[in-house]
Amino acid sequence: MNKCLQVVFFCLVAVSVAYARPGLLGYPYGPILPQPVADTPEVAAAKASHFAAYNAAAAAAAAAPDLEALGIPVPLYPGYAAYGAPGAYIGPLAGVPTIINGVPADTPEVALAKAAHFAAHAQANAAIYG
Repeated sequence: MNKCLQVVFFCLVAVSVAYARPGLLGYPYGPILPQPVADTPEVAAAKASHFAAYNAAAAAAAAAPDLEALGIPVPLYPGYAAYGAPGAYIGPLAGVPTIINGVPADTPEVALAKAAHFAAHAQANAAIYG
């Protein structure tokens, strides 16, 4: 090989090695990760009010009297009857909608709204297409 081709070949090898090794030319090692996004003032205020309300509720719960010490039976789930009362157990799954073909059934309000919506579409189509 002549000297010019050797120099060009050496330069190509040097550049490819430099780009193949991160950090050699001042680039950071590893992938460049995105920096965390700072909260806007509205989000910061909402977070602060949320944590203040949470801390107030936690303090109120911590200060609440122990009902069992007062002789009051505490149900397993707040708002539900105890397990021992026959026929009084509602359970944590009360109010779960019926599943039809893997899809939750509509509530009566949603069913009425859908019927009114489709009736309005049918009326508009009848007016357009006669």
